[in-house]
This record gives sequence, C-alpha cells and structure tokens, in this order.
Amino acid sequence: MPRIREDEFYAVLQAVDDGVQSVHISGQPGVGKSTFLEELEEELSEWYRTRVLYVREGNTPTTLSQDLLIEARDAVGTLSALINKATGMSVGISPASAGVSTDDRARHLRKLASLSESVNEYKRLIFFVDDVHKLDEPEVTRDFLRELSSTLGENVHLITAGRLSFDDVDYTVHLETFSREETANYFQEEHPDVDDETIDGVYEKLDGHPYYLGLLREAAGDDGTFEIPKEDTRDFIERAYLDSMSEAEEEFIRKTAGLAELDEDICSAVLDDVSRTQARRTLDSLSTKAVVQELGRSEDTGDRVFKVHDLFQEFLYEQLENPEKLHRAAFQYYAEKLYDEVEGSEAPMLEGFVYGLLGNAHLQEIYNGDPEVEQFREEVDRLEFEPHERLQFMFGYAPYAPTPEDQSATLLALELDDYTEWIRGLEPEDDGEELKLEFVGVLFDLMRATVRPNTDVEFDDSSVEIYESTLQRVEDFDFVAFFDEEEQDTAQIIPDMLRLCVHVSAHRDLEEGEHDGGHLTAAYDVLERYGLNRVAVEGFIDNCRELAEEYEAGEQAEEMIEGQMEEFFGQFDQDDATRNTLIRMQSDLYSEMMGLANSAFTAMISESDRLLEFIHECGDSLEQADNPFFVAAWYSFAAHVYRMFAPNADSTRELEEAAQHYAEVRMEYEEDLDNPIYEIEEFEVYDMDFPDLMDEIASSDGDRQLTE
Repeated sequence: MPRIREDEFYAVLQAVDDGVQSVHISGQPGVGKSTFLEELEEELSEWYRTRVLYVREGNTPTTLSQDLLIEARDAVGTLSALINKATGMSVGISPASAGVSTDDRARHLRKLASLSESVNEYKRLIFFVDDVHKLDEPEVTRDFLRELSSTLGENVHLITAGRLSFDDVDYTVHLETFSREETANYFQEEHPDVDDETIDGVYEKLDGHPYYLGLLREAAGDDGTFEIPKEDTRDFIERAYLDSMSEAEEEFIRKTAGLAELDEDICSAVLDDVSRTQARRTLDSLSTKAVVQELGRSEDTGDRVFKVHDLFQEFLYEQLENPEKLHRAAFQYYAEKLYDEVEGSEAPMLEGFVYGLLGNAHLQEIYNGDPEVEQFREEVDRLEFEPHERLQFMFGYAPYAPTPEDQSATLLALELDDYTEWIRGLEPEDDGEELKLEFVGVLFDLMRATVRPNTDVEFDDSSVEIYESTLQRVEDFDFVAFFDEEEQDTAQIIPDMLRLCVHVSAHRDLEEGEHDGGHLTAAYDVLERYGLNRVAVEGFIDNCRELAEEYEAGEQAEEMIEGQMEEFFGQFDQDDATRNTLIRMQSDLYSEMMGLANSAFTAMISESDRLLEFIHECGDSLEQADNPFFVAAWYSFAAHVYRMFAPNADSTRELEEAAQHYAEVRMEYEEDLDNPIYEIEEFEVYDMDFPDLMDEIASSDGDRQLTE
C-alpha cells in the first residue's frame, strides 16, 4: 500500500468501487503518473479484470481503439469475441459489401461498444491507458477520449494517464511534486533514520520532484547517508546514481544511451564483446532501477524491450565519448535487419518501413541531418554486402533513405550503374553464361535508363544513349538460344518484348521537341507482328484515359496515398520511436490501403454502369486487332475482377460469356498460324492467374496485421 499520495490513491479506488466509469490522472513529466497507474492496476486486479495499454510515439486514436478492441476480446473470452467478430463486421470493406467506406476508428469503436455490453457487473473490466498525450494534439486527444468514454458499456471502466489535462471525465486526479512531508515519507520508507536536516536539503534542492528523489534514494549508501551538493544538484544525483550501479551496468547503460529502445538483440549488436545472454541479464538487472522503463515485448522478436527514462537519457548521452560510433553500429544493425525483411519480399518498400525509419534516425545523428548521397553510400559500403545483396537492400531502403531533397532516384541510378558495371565485368565460363550475363545486363540497362530522368545528375551516358546501345545488344545477341530447345519457339517473343520496352521508354524520356515519332512507330511495328494494330492500342488507351479523367482517378489515388503516408510519417518522432510503434504504423497503413482499395473496387463494380460501359468500349477497341487473343484476355480479366468483388452480379456472367466467345474466335485464328506462341486451349477463362495482392484486396476486412 503506498504511503505517498494515499488520499488520491484511495479516492480513485473508492470512485471505481462506486461505479465511476472514467478516471484521468495528469501531471508533468517524471511526477509519478505511471507509477501511480501501476499501483492502481495492481490493487484493482484483485477484484476486476484489468488490461494495461501504453501509448507510444506514432500511435493514433485509430491504433489505440484497435488495441483496446483486441484487449477486450481477450478479456471477455473466446466465445463472446467470436460472436462479436461475426456480427460486428463493418459494411464497405468486405467482398459482399455495398461499397460504403467507413472510418477504421469508428468501426473499431462500434465493435468495442458491442463487445463491452457482454461484460457483466460481477466481473467488470478496467482499461488502464498510459501516456495518452502522445496520441495527437491535445484537443484531438480530448475529443477522442470523450468519444471512447461514451462508447464503453456500463461495466467497463477507463483509467487514463498523461501530461494533458482532461476534465470531461467522471473523476480527475492531478499529481503535483511531493510536499515536504511527502518527501520525508518517501525517504523514510527506505531509510527510517534519515534526519530532518537532510530532508530539508533534499526538498530545497529538488523541489520534491519524484523522479530525481527516486534516483537519489536508490543512489544512497546502505547507511542512508546523502551527499547534497550546493550546485548542479541534478547532475550530481545522476552521476551518483551511476556510481551506485555495478561497473558492468554503468558501462552498458552509458554506451547504449543514444538508442531509442533497448533489447538483447540491438544491445549485443552495438556493444563490443557483449553477447545476447549478457545483454539480456544486464537489461533484467537494470529494469529494477528507476532509470530504465520496460516498454513490453517486441512484436517481431518477442524480446522484452526497454527504454532509458527521458529525463536521464539526455544526461547519459552527454557523457558519451563517441556517439558517432554508437549511431553507426545502430544503423548497421537496422540496415541488416531491413535486408533480412526485404530479401525475397514481394513488397520491399512496405516491408522495409520499420527498420528503414529506425536506421534513418541513427544515420541522421551521424551527419547532423540528412547525409549526402555519397555519404550514405559510404555508410552502406561498411555493411560489406555482396553486389546482389546491396542492390536488393537499396531497393528496399531507397524510398526511406534520408538524402537531401529526396534524392532516392539519384541513389538508385548510381547503384544500378555500379551493379551493371559489375555484371559486365564478370568473366563468363561458356557461351551460355555469356548470353545469361548479357540478358541480365540488358534488363539492368533498361532499369538504370528509366530512373535517369528523375535525377539532377549529369551522367556520362544519358538514358537515350543507353536505349540505343540496348537496341544494338538485342540485335547482336541471340537471346532465344539462352533458353532450352523445347522453349525456344515460345522464347521468340523475348527479343521483341525487349525492343518494345526500349522504344516505349525512349519515347517517354525524350525531351519536348525531340519527338520525331520514330520510337513510337517502331513500338507499333513490334506489336503488329503479334496481330495488335495501332488503332486497337490507341483506342484502348484513349478509353482508359477518358475514364481516369472522368473520375480523376489518378489524382485521387495519388492524393489518397500521399495523405496516408504523410499522416503516418508525421507521427514518427525519431527521438522516441519504438519498433512496436512503427510495426503498428506499418500495419495500419497496409490495412488502410487494403480497405480503401476494396471499397473502391466494390463500389465501382457493384454500382457503376459506367465501368461496365468502359469494359465493353475497351473490348470494342481490342476487337479491331487482327489477333482475337487480346480481346479474349481482356474480357477474362474483367470477368475475374467481377467474380472477386461481385460474384453474384449478372455482369459477371455476361463478361465470362464474352471471354469464352472470343476464346473460340481465337481458336479459329490459330488454325492459320504455323507456330502460335500461346495456344488458347491453355487459356482458362474461369481461372485466370491473378496477383496475390489483388486477392488480398478482395478479401480484406481491414483487420489484417502485416506482422502476423
């Protein structure tokens, strides 16, 4: 039972016992809000079901409402949770919905309200939420807390703590620094014989600040003696606190002070001669001291995660002899973790989100801001990646690389140049390997030429020059021979596809006034060989452009994505970001995008005659091609999308019938071909291969967690 703040403590207990539903605890940093909340939870957990949540930097009202829902489901039991999940689903983001988009936070709160009604008065539930001031601007946070309080059932209580004041609750407690009497009681708990003169000196120097009083009490000798200097009292206390640690603990915490979070993995990575086991044991020991706070467990590793108290971290950081070394080691750690995430990933930009941002925080500390591109590349040199590993890493990290004025395109262009040069410098063992290296080199030539127009760098070879040399290589090397003999008939398309890509890209990259139509004409000449004429292609493109302009789809999609990214990046604070914060941000972003895409597709398909008109207009354009394959594929694609988002619609069957009809026309067309590259019998109208991402959009209910 706490001897300090007993009146406030028992008043809150009585308020909860009387049925008060919402309580808020406020106070300045280090005043003891978290400790007060923990003691309340420990006491109340004997009679109530309790769940504790900690708001981290980057969390939002939406993420907190989702976390509360998860905790509520866990608290009320499996059966109630399953019933709630089955009956509380939102319309608008399921495949069978009517296309009505709903706000995630409102959806979570509706489910939470429904679930909280199942909590009976004999086993009431209490949510404890610490650091609510980190959610958003004060007024936004207060509005959300009002909304949340009104959502919960009568047998669910909400006890919050944070720096902001919030009077619109049933009961409030504002914690001040300790009075002189409380300061005396605080020290006498551990040192009953401490004299009044010492108490007076401590109180005068520290103004009863609980955090510094705690450090001083822990740093005191066994005999309860306190040395109170006349000046720089708080610095003295912090130094004395370090002296109270073992030599290993002091060395450990000094050298890790600049890290946003501490776990056995990163600590062993940045400290020389410290194993994971040693790091874990040291962290366990430090967690018993006032200076280190436990944040919970990492959502990706399961390890316990800690943080040095904000008020002590600054002091420790100032004592670091070589902060650059720490930040460089931390950057290398997060960079290698990022590589592990993006290796083989289908969505490297999204998978690299968490470790990219954490790595950036340390990289920016090394250079006191965003490093220049070459400085960044020098840091990557230290990672000693193999060339293919380095390029894969860059594709995952470049979107987050902290370069001035967003020079990610320049970064990729330079990296692609180096990688292509490395490929060209390899010595092939035989003709087959030479063809392979040339083929891969051509593909990378296309990539490095494509990114050049987005850079401000003067390269020795321009994109147009690269395209010209690429065309020459396509003519000089028989890439078809690279494939096995039974595949060579089909592989005849490969050189033409390379030519097509080069001509289209070169036409796009030419400066205004340089267009003579040569590349565009050459591209259409390639398509003509496969029975797809210019009239059909331009008609199809015009239809797409008209629909996009009509709905401003491109601008809307771009604004939507930028808005989501700005929101989540705006919540990122490099000085207080944890891995769990970023994992949740990443998961929220993914979930939000899936839900929005699902709603958009469902609304268009279920309600828009204009979309069906567009599909048939495109079909009419493609019907003008000599080769019926393209119109058959188009209708099959459209039918497949309809089956995913509106399986019972009459339009789905109509499109399937059109696809089947043109497949039969294609069969007749094939009879006059000596060597059809693709036989229509292999074409399954009702089972088209579709990207996994589209399947995920169609099945999204907005709850998918990326880290599961």
